[in-house]
Amino acid sequence: VIYNAVQAPLIGLGSGIVPTLIAIFVTQILWFFGLHGQIIINSVMDPIWNTLSLENLNAYTKTGEVPHVVSKQFIEIYTVGMGGTGMTLAVIFAILLFMKSKQMKQVAKLGLGPGIFNVNEPIIFGLPVVMNPLVIVPWILAPMVVTLVTYLAMSSGLVPPPNGVAVPWTVPIFINGIMATNSLAGGLLQVVNFLIVLVIWFPFLKFIDRMNLQKEREEEQAATKSAS
Repeated sequence: VIYNAVQAPLIGLGSGIVPTLIAIFVTQILWFFGLHGQIIINSVMDPIWNTLSLENLNAYTKTGEVPHVVSKQFIEIYTVGMGGTGMTLAVIFAILLFMKSKQMKQVAKLGLGPGIFNVNEPIIFGLPVVMNPLVIVPWILAPMVVTLVTYLAMSSGLVPPPNGVAVPWTVPIFINGIMATNSLAGGLLQVVNFLIVLVIWFPFLKFIDRMNLQKEREEEQAATKSAS
């Protein structure tokens, strides 16, 4: 009775793209205000996502088919597993490759090592992302776009969905995508998503870069005057 009346409807709801996008949106909003959105949302959604993963694993073991696109691995590998919440590994590479501000590059260098293993607090608090209105648009938009692209790619059969095998969240991008889907296509999709995040963030990072460069020049000029 409990399964039919409560769990089954919740599983059906949690496997849809709209509730998934809402969960991603709320996660990003909570993080923007300095709250650990992933832990807060996971405490609500994990029972649903883990059930979907278990059903995927059972079906994959028996038939080789995966019934659900959205699952715990879908969320972890294709959002958190791309540099941490907000997929900020692409942000780090954008800064290191294209930005000129010393401050931004220093933050990116500090965040690169942890970011490879999906720990991005150095970026969230160092760039910063928290309470920074200059980055709220890409911070929210990029994960939602990537989640939608991933869902469409998997639901259309272009890329196999995660099969329910548990992959540690610290496994780096591309490798974790292959492990979760048992397919090279799973890793290649992450590369496409990485580029999407980079493109969305780029104009906002460029604007911040120009502001920081102007401030750094003014500080250098002031230091020169003081020394003379």
